[in-house]
Amino acid sequence: MKKVKQLPQQQQSMRRSSSLVTVQPQIEIIHFEKNASLTQSTFFKTFTEMPQMAAFTHQVSRIPSPKERLQVQLQHNKKQRETIINQSRERQENAMTEALFLTQKTKFRNYQKLKRRDQSPKKAMELKPQQMVFQLPKLEAPIEQIMDTPTQLTFYFESQRLTRDIRTFKPSFTEQAAFTLFNDQLYLYGGIGGDGVRNQMLKYDIKFQIWQVVQGNGDHPKQGRAGLSVVQYKNKFIYFGGCGQFNPKLKLRECTNSIYEYTVSTMTWEKVHPQGDYIEPRRQHRACLLGPKWMLVYGGINSNEEVLSDTAVFNMEKQVWRLFKVKSPPISCHAIVNISSQGKFQETIPTDIMPLDNIYSFGGKDADGNSVNVMRKLSYCSSNNTPLSWDQVETLGKAPYPMHNHTVEYLRKVQGIAVIGGLRDFIVNGTLESDEYYIFYPNLNLWQQVIAEGLKIPRCAHSTVLLSSKIAVFGGIGSERYLEPDVGFIETDQQQVLSRVTKDRIMHIHTPTIEEPSKMEFQLRKKRSMFYDESDVSDGYKPFKITLRKPTQARRSYLPNPQRKKVLMRYDIMIGFVKTVIQENLQILQNFDKYQERKLI
Repeated sequence: MKKVKQLPQQQQSMRRSSSLVTVQPQIEIIHFEKNASLTQSTFFKTFTEMPQMAAFTHQVSRIPSPKERLQVQLQHNKKQRETIINQSRERQENAMTEALFLTQKTKFRNYQKLKRRDQSPKKAMELKPQQMVFQLPKLEAPIEQIMDTPTQLTFYFESQRLTRDIRTFKPSFTEQAAFTLFNDQLYLYGGIGGDGVRNQMLKYDIKFQIWQVVQGNGDHPKQGRAGLSVVQYKNKFIYFGGCGQFNPKLKLRECTNSIYEYTVSTMTWEKVHPQGDYIEPRRQHRACLLGPKWMLVYGGINSNEEVLSDTAVFNMEKQVWRLFKVKSPPISCHAIVNISSQGKFQETIPTDIMPLDNIYSFGGKDADGNSVNVMRKLSYCSSNNTPLSWDQVETLGKAPYPMHNHTVEYLRKVQGIAVIGGLRDFIVNGTLESDEYYIFYPNLNLWQQVIAEGLKIPRCAHSTVLLSSKIAVFGGIGSERYLEPDVGFIETDQQQVLSRVTKDRIMHIHTPTIEEPSKMEFQLRKKRSMFYDESDVSDGYKPFKITLRKPTQARRSYLPNPQRKKVLMRYDIMIGFVKTVIQENLQILQNFDKYQERKLI
């Protein structure tokens, strides 16, 4: 056996120490912040922990700062905005090109139809008035003029009649009431009837067709109101003016200039104590919303039965009246409407400058007691936006007869002002009340008579509210009596009107008026209509409608209009004139006997 050579003891110890050095792991010293806690794990990391720590620090370094994240988000939003704008522009250009192509196509088709009809040997058929909507335009007018003129409109009226029984509540006969809309519910306040002036707030549910009495809290009008006005401000109804019960001692109806607020959500009344200028008490005036927080009041009748001509504006936010010197004739029982929508649905406006809204006034009674059919527009001062004057608008087309106690509503879809009902100074087709509809286009200053379908009820002194495409009508006077207190709806959407008219024709439904005249009444009306004066018919109308003058004071109304002014005798001037004549001829009167003797000789 070989002998193993033994090394010295020093060399063996050196080998052991070298092997120990190679086996031990390398150690890395890491520098930390001063505030870090000093432990053994913080200073020393093994080979397995070092890559983990490096990966963690790399991930932490990749997290962007809030500023960088905001910059990236803004850049993304900017790119998205540019893409949306480009897409909308492309869509708009495509729509414009499509519209131009369709208009040219329709013009060409109409031209071809007219050419074919002109060259056809068939005779022209006489169409009924109901079929005037579907006939082709006339050949005398050029195609461009035909396309620019508005199409013939048709309105359809239907009434929701309720049967009176113990379970269902129904209001009484009413005229000159305040009618408003809030959250698909109609609110009716005030008015006058056979039992006097009303002091009830009623609510009508359109969906379920139910009337309810609203028991309001707070300080409400004590005697009720009739001939008042109402505008809606946020969730409140602002009632102004009107008259109360008849005063037998003074023998007149005292008018008021008080303002009341009714909050719909809490059903509370509150009397407003306004500041600013003094506004004269009045009734049968008209008011409309001016901008988002102003109420404009125009015209009316005071307690002395005088017709007013002033224009006032009430700031509903600050509760301040302001009376303007506006050039306008005295007017009452008229109708006004605001056709502007700019700023109407905003809750607050930073400035106190009133907007230049387009406000129109039509019809009414002047100071002499005569009805008018003049359309007026409110003009403003360019420097401070204050009302300046009510200017008369020169109109085209066939205007309605002079009337008062009518209503107007602005139809935004057709951009026209609809005139509903009214009371004339002379009889047309057997009645003083009007059952016709007219529409006025402010952009063209053009009048157009609307074809009436459905129930045809002459009415005046009624109340109307505009819904989406319908006009709700309530109360009023017609055919020398109060009309039934039913809510009627006038449909203005032409597609809905066409479907209902075709349905009625298919079902052969006869839609007469609510009260058909008897044979005796028809004969009497026929005899009366034989006697008329040609001067009663104005120059603008063809005398095919027989008219008959009849005083409007003979109507069955508990809120009559002021009578025409009569020439009063000044007795003081007459007595003074007699005294001067006696003094000048005093000698002749004293020697009257001698004067008679001389005359006999």
